Amino acid sequence: MNWFWIIVIYLSMEIIINVVFHIVSRKLKSDENRSVSIFKGILERIFLITGLMMGYPQVIIAFGALKIGTRFQRSSKVSNDYFLIGNVISLLAALFFSQMALSLLS
Repeated sequence: MNWFWIIVIYLSMEIIINVVFHIVSRKLKSDENRSVSIFKGILERIFLITGLMMGYPQVIIAFGALKIGTRFQRSSKVSNDYFLIGNVISLLAALFFSQMALSLLS
């Protein structure tokens, strides 16, 4: 039964996050491909949630290093604002979800 709630909470979180990202991208007029951004965000959160639930908080450092390494060529203010907002929301969502899932599983 706990797995059911974990899946429901995760899917709810993804829907809320994607609505927020949609609003932010429209406000900042981001030219990034929306479906690619959604896929990358889901993949990032799965990476963070898995690492945190397995007891490896170092995934946050690895995540930050990977994100910085992939952003060296971009210098647009809108792109950087969107990047920062998106990553902070993803990280907070992953931290929140991993703690909630761990409490449901214990």
